[in-house]
Amino acid sequence: MFGVRGSLKELLKTPAPYGPDIDLSNYDMDLPEIQEGREVVDEISDVSSRLGFNDTSKLSYIQVNEVAVYKALEESLSKYGVRVLPLRKALEELPNVKELAWKLVRPDLDKYTVASYLYGGELGYFIYVPPNTEVPAPIYSCLAITRDRKIQFAHNIVYVDSNSVAHVVTGCAVPHGVKGGLHIGISEFYVGRGSRLTFSMIHAWSEGLHVRPRTAVSVDDGGEYVSYYVIYSPVASLQTYPSVRLGRSSKAYLASVIAGSGESVYDVGSKAVLGGLNASAEVVSRVVAYDSSRIYARSEIVAEDAGRGHVECLGLLLSSNAEIHSIPTLTSKKPEALLSHEAAIGMIAQDEIEYLMSKGFTEGEAKSIIVRGFMNVEVRGLPLTVMMEIDRLLDMISRHATG
Repeated sequence: MFGVRGSLKELLKTPAPYGPDIDLSNYDMDLPEIQEGREVVDEISDVSSRLGFNDTSKLSYIQVNEVAVYKALEESLSKYGVRVLPLRKALEELPNVKELAWKLVRPDLDKYTVASYLYGGELGYFIYVPPNTEVPAPIYSCLAITRDRKIQFAHNIVYVDSNSVAHVVTGCAVPHGVKGGLHIGISEFYVGRGSRLTFSMIHAWSEGLHVRPRTAVSVDDGGEYVSYYVIYSPVASLQTYPSVRLGRSSKAYLASVIAGSGESVYDVGSKAVLGGLNASAEVVSRVVAYDSSRIYARSEIVAEDAGRGHVECLGLLLSSNAEIHSIPTLTSKKPEALLSHEAAIGMIAQDEIEYLMSKGFTEGEAKSIIVRGFMNVEVRGLPLTVMMEIDRLLDMISRHATG
């Protein structure tokens, strides 16, 4: 389907269109393993706490470096007919899964997808929610790198069948002390007719990590996809540009919060394609840059049919050495489509600081309150437990960003 493997290997030498180029030969690749026990849970105690996942018993899927562990919530989820297992096992044991893999994300998209296709071993999680099912509890997963110079591959597929509702929360991180590595994550999400999927992704990496998620989402007629992404840690570089294709009368709400620090490079965006009549999409981002970080905030909506779309990208500079690049793009192929965007970059207003100080707050407290309010994004439909975890993270970010 994708030609000779040798021709794909040639793409490993070609830089991707966005983000700093990474020499893959500088990293170790090991054959991925799958374990059914809980042998690696102790390794992620530091990692899970950084993500707000203080109770590892809630995790349905854990991947540490190249070792995957699952079964954690199998019993509680099985009563709803939900399947959670490593993708490799799903490809071997479940019918029709092969038809889903590499359908939304092509292996030849760039050098990172090629590397995952050729060497990733199809490790990652597979989640299936059957028709007419509402899963009341979030489905948690945790992906961690605990050793230097590793490439961690993860290929994830989520399929929410028709008229169902599910919440997936994934945390990716490294424990303190890990200084270098590369994470390549391929995610393909299918939202069935009339279904709803909310997906929350929390990243807590470190200064030496390069991160390359590649995500694509298909939303069938009348479906809804809600995404919330937050990164609050320094990172060598992060580059991701998830794409969502919407069917007739379907909806997408894509929100991201980026707190840039150190000398990190963040190239983060979201793209929505209104592929069916009356589809709608909203892309919202809040970007805070301090230290010497560089942030490229991309947002794109393409109207292939009559629908509505709005982009809102707001940035807050907290350092004269930091940079924010806001890059909104709107494309309409139908006169009936209505698209709009709002983009602004600024700094904390002195009069706002002085007003809060007049109420008894210190200058540091006043700045923290302003940053916290700026980063607040209303994300409809997230479970209360997830919202509480995100609120705790945003409180921590605001305090750290203002000293």
